[in-house]
Amino acid sequence: MSRQQASATGLIPKTVLHGGARLFVASYRIRQSELGRVWRCGFHALLWLHGGQATLVCDGERFEVQSPSLICLSPGQVYRWSAADDATHATLLGFEADIFTAGRAQGGLLDVQLLHDLPLFRPEGTTVVTVDENADVLHRLFMLCRQRYMQLSEPHGSGSWRVLPRHHESVLLAYLHVMLAEAATLSPAQEPPRPAPGTDLRLSRLFRLHAEQRVLERLPVADYAELLHVTPDHLTRAVRRATGQTPSAWLQEQLLTEARRRLALTDQPVEQVAATLNFASASQFSRWVRVHTGQTPRQLRQQGRGNSTVSSGN
Repeated sequence: MSRQQASATGLIPKTVLHGGARLFVASYRIRQSELGRVWRCGFHALLWLHGGQATLVCDGERFEVQSPSLICLSPGQVYRWSAADDATHATLLGFEADIFTAGRAQGGLLDVQLLHDLPLFRPEGTTVVTVDENADVLHRLFMLCRQRYMQLSEPHGSGSWRVLPRHHESVLLAYLHVMLAEAATLSPAQEPPRPAPGTDLRLSRLFRLHAEQRVLERLPVADYAELLHVTPDHLTRAVRRATGQTPSAWLQEQLLTEARRRLALTDQPVEQVAATLNFASASQFSRWVRVHTGQTPRQLRQQGRGNSTVSSGN
């Protein structure tokens, strides 16, 4: 894993994969140097906390995490560790979504349905689950996955980063497949999904995958429809049938989440946040925030920096 420096427009550095990698495994202690540093997740991540305890803050939610626990992070989410004891140990399996979404001709090995049918990765919230009876199974899977990664990956450059060659991806993806299926049995009970045609579900998932990565561009629904080779009306109907929500409403929610992240986790002036989110002016941004939240950007910033604790649990 590589950590990209903050850009002039972003201020929140992003964790990304380099060297052509699409999947990696890392094991580390959450040391003092990690505490308080804010990062934007650039990939999907399964994080297994198997030692000690720690405090995780992700998109305004605060989690007191006890080991053993499973944490699921989605691309775009902003997080930081605010506390950890000396025994806190984590193993992280990170992977790019195109492993799932690309066709086999482009190198995709698993279908998007596997990832998005599981109630684990939620761009609108973080999944943190304390594990009881399945802890030994998940721990063995993470340790085996880490061992195989070290055997099959290759050193990259002069640093500690390693790259998994494409022809070895299938081995690690087999572990990932099993880990996702095991993890799905741990997630909190949720309402049954809304019935919808399979094509609607798939199109809705693909729309959300693209939109999560491009929220700052504030693209209209028509641009996503063109990207997915359908008409805007077709995309709107499919997403509404699959989720009960229109694409434009979902894009507004994602933009509001990004606004909350930047107000709570950076010291950017409101004018700079507005510019980064592609608003014409700070006053336009303030009006938009008030319409959607009933609060001013300043009030959102104060609220985001004074969140109550959210404890992990089954």
